[in-house]
Amino acid sequence: MKKATGIFPDLLIKRGDLFTVNLGRQGKGTNLWRPVLVVQNDIGNRYCDTIIVVPLTKSLKVKKLSFCLLLRKDEKTGLTADHVAIFSQVRTLPKERFLNGHYLGKLDDKAMEKVDRALEISLGLSVLQKLQSRSQQKSSKVKAKRNYRLPGAVNGQT
Repeated sequence: MKKATGIFPDLLIKRGDLFTVNLGRQGKGTNLWRPVLVVQNDIGNRYCDTIIVVPLTKSLKVKKLSFCLLLRKDEKTGLTADHVAIFSQVRTLPKERFLNGHYLGKLDDKAMEKVDRALEISLGLSVLQKLQSRSQQKSSKVKAKRNYRLPGAVNGQT
């Protein structure tokens, strides 16, 4: 039996699940239905009114970007064609957009490890990003010290 919100009582959304959902109105007012990958933790999926997802696209040209992940069609994922998960477009959707009839499948543990790495890169949580940020901060401090002048100094004289 369907609740008024559109959620089926027995629907349990888990991290790694793939659904086709309505991402909202696009351009000329048409609804954009796309497959999405659930990346939110299972506690949030159970108790929050929203779900964090990554949209998928059939456009394979972006598959080589470090924040994208190629997902192959197969029986486990339920995808009927190869798709690319675009981790630069992480978004939060209302839970009522997830319906039993739109469940596609699930990613395996190996694929979810790749998802975690892509999320780290996209959200700036990777070790490389942290090292780059520290390097930029040190560089900024050195430049700031070089440009510092004492109050009242004229033409570099102190």
